[in-house]
Amino acid sequence: MQRAMRGLGIDINAATAVVMISTVLITCYNLGYSTITGLIDKYYSASVRINSEDTLFRDFFIWLSEEQAADLDLSRVLNARKVASDPSSLDNSGNGGHLNEELYGGRYRPRGKQVYRVQYLPAAGSRYFLDFRGRKIRIVMEEIKDNVMVHSMPQRKIVWLRSYGRNPAVLKELLEEVLRKSNTRDQGKTIVYHASTSPRGMPPRWERALSRPNRSMETVVLEREQKELIVRDIEEYILPATAKWYANRGLPYRRGYLLHGPPGTGKTSLSIALAGLFNLEVYALSLSAGSLTDDTLATLFTLLPSRCIVLLEDVDASNVKRTPDTPTDPSLFSIAKPNVSFSGLLNAIDGAASREGRILIMTTNHRERLDPALIRPGRVDLQISFKCASRDVIESLFLNLYDVDIGEREALRMPEGFPSVDKISELAREFGLVLPEGVFTPAEIQGLLLMHKKDPVAAVGAAEAWARVKCFLMSMGLRLVGVKEQ
Repeated sequence: MQRAMRGLGIDINAATAVVMISTVLITCYNLGYSTITGLIDKYYSASVRINSEDTLFRDFFIWLSEEQAADLDLSRVLNARKVASDPSSLDNSGNGGHLNEELYGGRYRPRGKQVYRVQYLPAAGSRYFLDFRGRKIRIVMEEIKDNVMVHSMPQRKIVWLRSYGRNPAVLKELLEEVLRKSNTRDQGKTIVYHASTSPRGMPPRWERALSRPNRSMETVVLEREQKELIVRDIEEYILPATAKWYANRGLPYRRGYLLHGPPGTGKTSLSIALAGLFNLEVYALSLSAGSLTDDTLATLFTLLPSRCIVLLEDVDASNVKRTPDTPTDPSLFSIAKPNVSFSGLLNAIDGAASREGRILIMTTNHRERLDPALIRPGRVDLQISFKCASRDVIESLFLNLYDVDIGEREALRMPEGFPSVDKISELAREFGLVLPEGVFTPAEIQGLLLMHKKDPVAAVGAAEAWARVKCFLMSMGLRLVGVKEQ
Protein backbone atom coordinates (compact mmCIF):
# COMPACT_ATOMS: atom_id res chain seq x y z
CA MET A 1 0.00 0.00 0.00
CA GLN A 2 2.80 2.41 0.95
CA ARG A 3 4.72 1.61 -2.27
CA ALA A 4 1.56 2.16 -4.33
CA MET A 5 0.90 5.49 -2.66
CA ARG A 6 4.54 6.53 -3.19
CA GLY A 7 4.23 5.45 -6.81
CA LEU A 8 1.24 7.78 -7.17
CA GLY A 9 3.20 10.60 -5.60
CA ILE A 10 1.06 10.72 -2.46
CA ASP A 11 2.70 11.66 0.81
CA ILE A 12 1.55 9.10 3.39
CA ASN A 13 2.03 11.43 6.32
CA ALA A 14 0.09 14.22 4.63
CA ALA A 15 -2.74 11.85 3.66
CA THR A 16 -2.96 10.54 7.21
CA ALA A 17 -3.11 14.07 8.55
CA VAL A 18 -5.88 14.99 6.07
CA VAL A 19 -7.94 11.96 7.10
CA MET A 20 -7.50 12.71 10.80
CA ILE A 21 -8.36 16.38 10.37
CA SER A 22 -11.40 15.52 8.26
CA THR A 23 -12.60 13.06 10.88
CA VAL A 24 -12.20 15.65 13.62
CA LEU A 25 -14.01 18.29 11.57
CA ILE A 26 -16.91 15.95 10.76
CA THR A 27 -17.17 14.90 14.41
CA CYS A 28 -17.12 18.49 15.55
CA TYR A 29 -19.72 19.41 12.96
CA ASN A 30 -22.03 16.61 14.05
CA LEU A 31 -21.58 17.45 17.71
CA GLY A 32 -22.01 21.12 17.05
CA TYR A 33 -25.06 20.58 14.89
CA SER A 34 -26.66 18.29 17.48
CA THR A 35 -25.84 20.74 20.26
CA ILE A 36 -27.15 23.75 18.39
CA THR A 37 -30.33 22.05 17.19
CA GLY A 38 -30.87 20.66 20.68
CA LEU A 39 -30.55 24.13 22.18
CA ILE A 40 -32.89 25.58 19.54
CA ASP A 41 -35.43 22.82 20.16
CA LYS A 42 -35.19 23.35 23.89
CA TYR A 43 -35.19 27.13 24.10
CA TYR A 44 -36.50 28.45 20.81
CA SER A 45 -39.26 26.12 19.67
CA ALA A 46 -42.75 25.00 20.64
CA SER A 47 -43.85 21.38 20.37
CA VAL A 48 -46.95 19.22 20.66
CA ARG A 49 -46.97 15.50 21.32
CA ILE A 50 -49.74 13.20 20.04
CA ASN A 51 -49.99 9.60 21.22
CA SER A 52 -51.22 6.91 18.83
CA GLU A 53 -53.80 5.86 21.41
CA ASP A 54 -55.56 9.21 21.00
CA THR A 55 -58.09 9.58 18.17
CA LEU A 56 -56.37 12.84 17.19
CA PHE A 57 -53.41 10.75 16.00
CA ARG A 58 -55.56 9.06 13.37
CA ASP A 59 -57.24 12.33 12.40
CA PHE A 60 -53.86 14.02 11.93
CA PHE A 61 -52.48 11.43 9.54
CA ILE A 62 -55.69 11.30 7.53
CA TRP A 63 -55.41 15.07 7.15
CA LEU A 64 -51.71 14.73 6.32
CA SER A 65 -52.27 12.15 3.59
CA GLU A 66 -55.28 13.92 2.05
CA GLU A 67 -54.44 17.60 2.41
CA GLN A 68 -50.65 17.90 2.50
CA ALA A 69 -49.22 14.89 0.68
CA ALA A 70 -48.33 16.82 -2.49
CA ASP A 71 -46.62 19.67 -0.63
CA LEU A 72 -44.59 17.75 1.90
CA ASP A 73 -40.81 17.63 1.85
CA LEU A 74 -40.93 13.93 2.63
CA SER A 75 -38.28 11.81 4.20
CA ARG A 76 -36.75 9.10 2.08
CA VAL A 77 -38.06 6.52 4.58
CA LEU A 78 -41.82 6.06 4.49
CA ASN A 79 -44.44 3.53 5.47
CA ALA A 80 -46.88 2.60 2.73
CA ARG A 81 -50.19 0.85 3.25
CA LYS A 82 -53.23 -0.04 1.20
CA VAL A 83 -56.40 1.71 2.31
CA ALA A 84 -59.94 1.50 1.00
CA SER A 85 -61.15 4.44 -1.05
CA ASP A 86 -64.49 6.01 -0.30
CA PRO A 87 -66.58 5.22 -3.41
CA SER A 88 -68.58 8.44 -3.01
CA SER A 89 -65.41 10.49 -3.42
CA LEU A 90 -64.55 9.14 -6.86
CA ASP A 91 -66.92 11.41 -8.73
CA ASN A 92 -69.67 13.93 -8.13
CA SER A 93 -72.48 11.48 -8.75
CA GLY A 94 -71.91 9.68 -5.48
CA ASN A 95 -72.00 6.21 -7.07
CA GLY A 96 -68.28 5.66 -7.39
CA GLY A 97 -67.99 6.48 -11.11
CA HIS A 98 -66.46 4.19 -13.70
CA LEU A 99 -63.86 2.92 -11.22
CA ASN A 100 -66.61 0.88 -9.61
CA GLU A 101 -68.03 -0.33 -12.91
CA GLU A 102 -66.77 -2.41 -15.80
CA LEU A 103 -67.86 -2.69 -19.42
CA TYR A 104 -69.60 -5.98 -19.98
CA GLY A 105 -72.09 -6.90 -22.69
CA GLY A 106 -72.07 -3.40 -24.13
CA ARG A 107 -72.91 -1.62 -20.87
CA TYR A 108 -71.20 -0.65 -17.65
CA ARG A 109 -72.04 -3.00 -14.82
CA PRO A 110 -71.29 -2.57 -11.11
CA ARG A 111 -68.16 -4.12 -9.66
CA GLY A 112 -68.28 -5.62 -6.19
CA LYS A 113 -64.58 -5.32 -5.48
CA GLN A 114 -63.43 -2.51 -3.22
CA VAL A 115 -61.24 0.18 -4.79
CA TYR A 116 -58.01 0.88 -2.91
CA ARG A 117 -55.32 3.52 -2.88
CA VAL A 118 -51.82 3.81 -1.42
CA GLN A 119 -51.37 5.93 1.69
CA TYR A 120 -47.89 7.09 2.71
CA LEU A 121 -47.03 7.81 6.33
CA PRO A 122 -43.75 8.65 8.05
CA ALA A 123 -41.82 5.68 9.37
CA ALA A 124 -40.61 5.47 12.94
CA GLY A 125 -37.50 7.58 13.39
CA SER A 126 -38.20 9.67 10.29
CA ARG A 127 -38.61 13.42 10.29
CA TYR A 128 -39.68 15.93 7.69
CA PHE A 129 -41.10 19.41 7.31
CA LEU A 130 -44.40 20.76 6.06
CA ASP A 131 -45.46 24.30 5.24
CA PHE A 132 -48.55 25.46 7.08
CA ARG A 133 -49.70 29.04 6.64
CA GLY A 134 -46.20 30.21 5.82
CA ARG A 135 -44.54 28.48 8.78
CA LYS A 136 -42.28 25.43 8.77
CA ILE A 137 -43.44 22.63 11.04
CA ARG A 138 -41.23 19.65 11.72
CA ILE A 139 -42.84 16.24 12.16
CA VAL A 140 -40.99 13.51 14.04
CA MET A 141 -42.34 9.99 14.47
CA GLU A 142 -41.19 7.83 17.37
CA GLU A 143 -42.05 4.24 18.25
CA ILE A 144 -42.55 3.09 21.84
CA LYS A 145 -40.86 -0.20 22.63
CA ASP A 146 -42.96 -2.31 24.98
CA ASN A 147 -41.47 -4.82 27.37
CA VAL A 148 -44.08 -7.38 26.33
CA MET A 149 -44.06 -8.03 22.60
CA VAL A 150 -47.03 -9.43 20.73
CA HIS A 151 -46.40 -9.61 16.99
CA SER A 152 -50.07 -9.45 16.10
CA MET A 153 -50.50 -6.09 17.85
CA PRO A 154 -49.23 -2.78 16.41
CA GLN A 155 -46.57 -0.85 18.28
CA ARG A 156 -47.59 2.34 19.98
CA LYS A 157 -46.28 5.49 18.34
CA ILE A 158 -45.81 9.15 19.16
CA VAL A 159 -45.69 12.02 16.72
CA TRP A 160 -44.04 15.31 17.66
CA LEU A 161 -45.02 18.55 15.94
CA ARG A 162 -42.45 21.30 16.42
CA SER A 163 -42.42 24.91 15.20
CA TYR A 164 -39.57 27.38 15.60
CA GLY A 165 -40.34 30.26 17.89
CA ARG A 166 -41.67 30.18 21.43
CA ASN A 167 -45.29 30.79 20.43
CA PRO A 168 -47.22 27.52 19.85
CA ALA A 169 -50.08 29.33 18.10
CA VAL A 170 -49.32 27.82 14.67
CA LEU A 171 -49.40 24.29 16.12
CA LYS A 172 -52.74 24.98 17.74
CA GLU A 173 -54.05 26.35 14.45
CA LEU A 174 -52.83 23.21 12.68
CA LEU A 175 -54.60 20.88 15.11
CA GLU A 176 -57.76 22.99 14.98
CA GLU A 177 -57.67 22.62 11.19
CA VAL A 178 -57.20 18.84 11.54
CA LEU A 179 -60.16 18.63 13.91
CA ARG A 180 -62.33 20.81 11.68
CA LYS A 181 -61.63 18.54 8.70
CA SER A 182 -62.40 15.48 10.83
CA ASN A 183 -65.72 16.94 11.96
CA THR A 184 -66.62 17.81 8.37
CA ARG A 185 -65.68 14.32 7.21
CA ASP A 186 -67.91 12.75 9.86
CA GLN A 187 -70.85 15.07 9.27
CA GLY A 188 -74.01 13.05 8.77
CA LYS A 189 -72.37 9.85 9.99
CA THR A 190 -72.65 7.73 13.12
CA ILE A 191 -69.28 6.80 14.60
CA VAL A 192 -69.00 3.48 16.41
CA TYR A 193 -66.16 2.67 18.82
CA HIS A 194 -65.28 -0.77 20.14
CA ALA A 195 -63.42 -1.56 23.35
CA SER A 196 -59.81 -2.73 23.03
CA THR A 197 -58.48 -4.69 25.97
CA SER A 198 -55.08 -5.93 24.84
CA PRO A 199 -53.55 -8.67 27.03
CA ARG A 200 -49.99 -7.44 26.50
CA GLY A 201 -50.04 -4.86 29.25
CA MET A 202 -51.38 -1.92 27.28
CA PRO A 203 -54.14 0.01 29.04
CA PRO A 204 -57.71 -0.56 27.78
CA ARG A 205 -58.98 2.02 25.33
CA TRP A 206 -61.72 2.77 22.84
CA GLU A 207 -60.84 2.32 19.18
CA ARG A 208 -62.80 3.71 16.28
CA ALA A 209 -64.35 0.76 14.47
CA LEU A 210 -66.50 2.24 11.72
CA SER A 211 -68.56 5.18 10.55
CA ARG A 212 -71.87 4.79 8.79
CA PRO A 213 -74.43 7.21 7.37
CA ASN A 214 -77.00 8.27 9.94
CA ARG A 215 -79.98 5.97 9.95
CA SER A 216 -83.37 7.65 9.79
CA MET A 217 -85.76 6.94 12.63
CA GLU A 218 -88.39 6.34 9.97
CA THR A 219 -86.58 3.14 8.98
CA VAL A 220 -86.75 1.74 12.53
CA VAL A 221 -89.55 -0.78 12.82
CA LEU A 222 -91.21 -0.14 16.19
CA GLU A 223 -94.61 0.86 17.43
CA ARG A 224 -94.92 4.62 16.98
CA GLU A 225 -95.83 5.23 20.62
CA GLN A 226 -92.72 3.42 21.87
CA LYS A 227 -90.50 5.16 19.36
CA GLU A 228 -91.81 8.59 20.29
CA LEU A 229 -91.49 7.77 23.98
CA ILE A 230 -87.75 7.05 23.90
CA VAL A 231 -87.04 9.92 21.48
CA ARG A 232 -88.79 12.44 23.76
CA ASP A 233 -87.03 11.02 26.81
CA ILE A 234 -83.54 11.36 25.31
CA GLU A 235 -84.41 14.76 23.83
CA GLU A 236 -85.27 16.07 27.26
CA TYR A 237 -82.30 14.37 28.91
CA ILE A 238 -79.65 16.02 26.71
CA LEU A 239 -80.98 19.54 27.22
CA PRO A 240 -78.44 21.75 29.08
CA ALA A 241 -81.16 22.72 31.53
CA THR A 242 -81.66 19.06 32.44
CA ALA A 243 -78.05 18.67 33.56
CA LYS A 244 -78.43 21.69 35.82
CA TRP A 245 -81.72 20.33 37.16
CA TYR A 246 -80.02 17.03 38.10
CA ALA A 247 -77.12 18.85 39.76
CA ASN A 248 -79.35 21.14 41.82
CA ARG A 249 -81.13 18.13 43.26
CA GLY A 250 -78.04 16.02 43.86
CA LEU A 251 -79.04 13.38 41.31
CA PRO A 252 -76.49 11.51 39.18
CA TYR A 253 -76.81 12.76 35.63
CA ARG A 254 -77.18 9.42 33.87
CA ARG A 255 -79.88 7.71 31.86
CA GLY A 256 -80.34 4.02 31.13
CA TYR A 257 -82.56 2.07 28.75
CA LEU A 258 -83.32 -1.61 28.28
CA LEU A 259 -84.39 -2.85 24.86
CA HIS A 260 -85.75 -6.37 25.10
CA GLY A 261 -87.43 -8.72 22.70
CA PRO A 262 -86.84 -11.60 20.26
CA PRO A 263 -83.84 -11.55 17.91
CA GLY A 264 -84.40 -9.64 14.69
CA THR A 265 -86.89 -7.14 16.08
CA GLY A 266 -84.68 -4.05 15.66
CA LYS A 267 -83.06 -3.38 19.04
CA THR A 268 -79.61 -2.56 17.66
CA SER A 269 -81.14 -0.65 14.75
CA LEU A 270 -82.96 1.63 17.18
CA SER A 271 -79.73 2.29 19.11
CA ILE A 272 -77.85 3.29 15.95
CA ALA A 273 -80.74 5.43 14.72
CA LEU A 274 -80.94 7.26 18.06
CA ALA A 275 -77.22 8.01 17.86
CA GLY A 276 -77.67 9.51 14.40
CA LEU A 277 -80.73 11.50 15.42
CA PHE A 278 -78.99 13.17 18.35
CA ASN A 279 -75.50 13.31 16.79
CA LEU A 280 -73.96 11.05 19.43
CA GLU A 281 -71.12 8.56 19.14
CA VAL A 282 -71.72 4.90 19.98
CA TYR A 283 -69.36 3.00 22.30
CA ALA A 284 -70.15 -0.69 21.88
CA LEU A 285 -68.96 -3.20 24.45
CA SER A 286 -69.32 -6.96 24.79
CA LEU A 287 -69.18 -8.21 28.36
CA SER A 288 -68.18 -11.68 27.15
CA ALA A 289 -64.79 -10.50 25.83
CA GLY A 290 -62.16 -12.84 27.25
CA SER A 291 -59.69 -10.14 28.31
CA LEU A 292 -62.30 -7.93 29.99
CA THR A 293 -62.09 -7.72 33.78
CA ASP A 294 -63.66 -5.59 36.49
CA ASP A 295 -60.71 -3.18 36.39
CA THR A 296 -60.62 -2.82 32.60
CA LEU A 297 -64.40 -2.35 32.50
CA ALA A 298 -64.20 0.40 35.11
CA THR A 299 -61.35 2.05 33.18
CA LEU A 300 -63.28 1.95 29.91
CA PHE A 301 -66.28 3.62 31.55
CA THR A 302 -64.07 6.39 32.95
CA LEU A 303 -62.70 7.00 29.41
CA LEU A 304 -66.14 7.66 27.96
CA PRO A 305 -66.89 11.19 26.76
CA SER A 306 -69.52 13.13 28.64
CA ARG A 307 -72.08 12.83 25.82
CA CYS A 308 -72.34 9.44 24.10
CA ILE A 309 -74.32 6.21 23.87
CA VAL A 310 -72.87 3.15 25.57
CA LEU A 311 -74.25 0.02 23.93
CA LEU A 312 -74.14 -3.25 25.89
CA GLU A 313 -75.61 -5.88 23.60
CA ASP A 314 -77.04 -9.23 24.70
CA VAL A 315 -76.33 -8.72 28.38
CA ASP A 316 -78.19 -11.96 29.14
CA ALA A 317 -75.63 -13.97 27.12
CA SER A 318 -72.54 -12.52 28.81
CA ASN A 319 -72.49 -14.91 31.81
CA VAL A 320 -72.45 -11.89 34.13
CA LYS A 321 -74.87 -12.97 36.81
CA ARG A 322 -75.28 -13.02 40.55
CA THR A 323 -74.37 -16.43 41.98
CA PRO A 324 -73.85 -17.07 45.70
CA ASP A 325 -70.42 -18.44 46.54
CA THR A 326 -71.91 -20.25 49.49
CA PRO A 327 -75.50 -21.29 50.19
CA THR A 328 -75.51 -19.27 53.41
CA ASP A 329 -74.29 -15.99 51.98
CA PRO A 330 -76.36 -14.90 48.97
CA SER A 331 -74.94 -11.38 49.10
CA LEU A 332 -71.61 -12.48 47.61
CA PHE A 333 -71.13 -12.27 43.87
CA SER A 334 -69.26 -14.58 41.53
CA ILE A 335 -69.32 -15.66 37.93
CA ALA A 336 -69.17 -18.96 36.11
CA LYS A 337 -65.90 -18.06 34.37
CA PRO A 338 -63.12 -15.55 35.13
CA ASN A 339 -64.51 -12.46 33.47
CA VAL A 340 -66.53 -9.48 34.67
CA SER A 341 -68.30 -9.96 37.99
CA PHE A 342 -71.85 -8.80 38.57
CA SER A 343 -70.76 -6.30 41.20
CA GLY A 344 -68.05 -5.03 38.84
CA LEU A 345 -70.66 -4.38 36.18
CA LEU A 346 -72.91 -2.49 38.59
CA ASN A 347 -70.01 -0.37 39.86
CA ALA A 348 -69.00 0.51 36.28
CA ILE A 349 -72.55 1.53 35.40
CA ASP A 350 -73.31 3.76 38.35
CA GLY A 351 -70.45 3.54 40.83
CA ALA A 352 -68.79 6.51 42.47
CA ALA A 353 -66.25 6.81 39.61
CA SER A 354 -68.78 6.35 36.79
CA ARG A 355 -68.85 9.24 34.33
CA GLU A 356 -72.04 11.27 34.12
CA GLY A 357 -73.79 12.54 31.02
CA ARG A 358 -73.69 9.31 29.06
CA ILE A 359 -76.66 7.27 27.85
CA LEU A 360 -76.58 3.54 28.56
CA ILE A 361 -78.52 1.19 26.28
CA MET A 362 -78.63 -2.50 27.13
CA THR A 363 -80.20 -5.05 24.80
CA THR A 364 -81.37 -8.56 25.61
CA ASN A 365 -83.34 -11.32 23.99
CA HIS A 366 -84.44 -12.67 27.37
CA ARG A 367 -85.41 -10.03 29.89
CA GLU A 368 -86.49 -12.71 32.39
CA ARG A 369 -82.88 -13.90 32.69
CA LEU A 370 -81.61 -10.55 33.97
CA ASP A 371 -81.07 -9.96 37.65
CA PRO A 372 -83.58 -7.43 39.05
CA ALA A 373 -80.68 -5.42 40.53
CA LEU A 374 -79.33 -4.76 37.03
CA ILE A 375 -82.57 -3.30 35.67
CA ARG A 376 -83.90 -1.54 38.74
CA PRO A 377 -85.00 2.13 38.41
CA GLY A 378 -81.96 4.37 38.49
CA ARG A 379 -79.95 1.96 36.37
CA VAL A 380 -82.65 1.36 33.79
CA ASP A 381 -85.05 4.30 33.57
CA LEU A 382 -87.08 3.15 30.59
CA GLN A 383 -87.76 -0.27 29.11
CA ILE A 384 -88.78 -0.68 25.48
CA SER A 385 -90.39 -3.96 24.49
CA PHE A 386 -89.80 -5.25 20.97
CA LYS A 387 -92.31 -7.77 19.76
CA CYS A 388 -93.11 -9.65 16.61
CA ALA A 389 -94.54 -7.44 13.90
CA SER A 390 -98.02 -5.99 14.26
CA ARG A 391 -100.12 -5.08 11.24
CA ASP A 392 -98.89 -1.47 11.31
CA VAL A 393 -95.29 -2.65 11.46
CA ILE A 394 -95.83 -5.09 8.57
CA GLU A 395 -97.24 -2.29 6.43
CA SER A 396 -94.41 0.04 7.45
CA LEU A 397 -91.82 -2.53 6.38
CA PHE A 398 -93.49 -2.83 3.00
CA LEU A 399 -93.71 0.93 2.48
CA ASN A 400 -90.14 1.51 3.66
CA LEU A 401 -88.77 -0.91 1.07
CA TYR A 402 -90.88 0.02 -1.95
CA ASP A 403 -91.45 3.74 -1.46
CA VAL A 404 -88.74 4.94 -3.86
CA ASP A 405 -88.57 8.22 -5.73
CA ILE A 406 -87.84 8.70 -9.42
CA GLY A 407 -84.11 9.14 -8.86
CA GLU A 408 -83.86 5.90 -6.92
CA ARG A 409 -85.88 4.05 -9.54
CA GLU A 410 -83.40 5.09 -12.22
CA ALA A 411 -80.33 4.38 -10.08
CA LEU A 412 -81.65 0.96 -9.02
CA ARG A 413 -82.86 0.19 -12.56
CA MET A 414 -86.38 -0.63 -11.49
CA PRO A 415 -88.40 -2.45 -14.16
CA GLU A 416 -90.95 -0.72 -16.37
CA GLY A 417 -94.40 -0.62 -14.86
CA PHE A 418 -93.21 -0.32 -11.26
CA PRO A 419 -96.32 0.56 -9.20
CA SER A 420 -97.13 4.17 -8.40
CA VAL A 421 -97.09 5.58 -4.88
CA ASP A 422 -100.84 5.12 -4.48
CA LYS A 423 -100.61 1.53 -5.70
CA ILE A 424 -97.75 0.83 -3.28
CA SER A 425 -99.93 2.03 -0.39
CA GLU A 426 -102.73 -0.26 -1.54
CA LEU A 427 -100.35 -3.22 -1.82
CA ALA A 428 -98.98 -2.48 1.67
CA ARG A 429 -102.46 -2.76 3.17
CA GLU A 430 -103.04 -6.01 1.29
CA PHE A 431 -99.67 -7.35 2.44
CA GLY A 432 -100.56 -6.49 6.04
CA LEU A 433 -103.80 -8.46 5.78
CA VAL A 434 -102.11 -11.56 4.34
CA LEU A 435 -99.55 -11.98 7.11
CA PRO A 436 -100.80 -12.69 10.65
CA GLU A 437 -100.00 -10.22 13.42
CA GLY A 438 -97.57 -11.00 16.22
CA VAL A 439 -96.08 -14.10 14.57
CA PHE A 440 -93.05 -13.04 12.52
CA THR A 441 -90.17 -10.75 13.43
CA PRO A 442 -89.40 -7.71 11.27
CA ALA A 443 -86.16 -9.39 10.15
CA GLU A 444 -88.10 -12.39 8.85
CA ILE A 445 -90.57 -10.22 6.96
CA GLN A 446 -87.76 -8.12 5.57
CA GLY A 447 -86.12 -11.30 4.29
CA LEU A 448 -89.27 -12.10 2.32
CA LEU A 449 -89.47 -8.59 0.88
CA LEU A 450 -85.81 -8.58 -0.17
CA MET A 451 -86.45 -11.69 -2.28
CA HIS A 452 -88.80 -9.50 -4.35
CA LYS A 453 -87.22 -6.08 -3.82
CA LYS A 454 -88.09 -4.91 -7.36
CA ASP A 455 -91.51 -6.52 -7.59
CA PRO A 456 -93.94 -5.57 -4.79
CA VAL A 457 -96.80 -7.37 -6.52
CA ALA A 458 -94.82 -10.63 -6.42
CA ALA A 459 -94.05 -10.04 -2.74
CA VAL A 460 -97.76 -9.82 -1.93
CA GLY A 461 -98.46 -12.90 -4.02
CA ALA A 462 -95.77 -14.96 -2.28
CA ALA A 463 -96.63 -13.87 1.26
CA GLU A 464 -99.38 -16.40 1.96
CA ALA A 465 -97.34 -19.45 0.91
CA TRP A 466 -94.28 -18.10 2.72
CA ALA A 467 -96.32 -17.67 5.93
CA ARG A 468 -97.58 -21.25 5.76
CA VAL A 469 -94.06 -22.62 5.41
CA LYS A 470 -92.82 -20.45 8.26
CA CYS A 471 -95.64 -21.50 10.57
CA PHE A 472 -94.96 -25.16 9.75
CA LEU A 473 -91.27 -24.77 10.57
CA MET A 474 -92.12 -22.94 13.79
CA SER A 475 -94.47 -25.75 14.80
CA MET A 476 -91.50 -28.10 14.49
CA GLY A 477 -89.37 -25.86 16.69
CA LEU A 478 -87.46 -24.24 13.86
CA ARG A 479 -87.18 -20.56 13.07
CA LEU A 480 -85.10 -19.72 10.04
CA VAL A 481 -84.39 -16.25 8.77
CA GLY A 482 -83.08 -15.85 5.25
CA VAL A 483 -83.79 -16.15 1.58
CA LYS A 484 -83.27 -19.92 1.31
CA GLU A 485 -86.52 -20.84 2.96
CA GLN A 486 -88.71 -20.59 -0.12
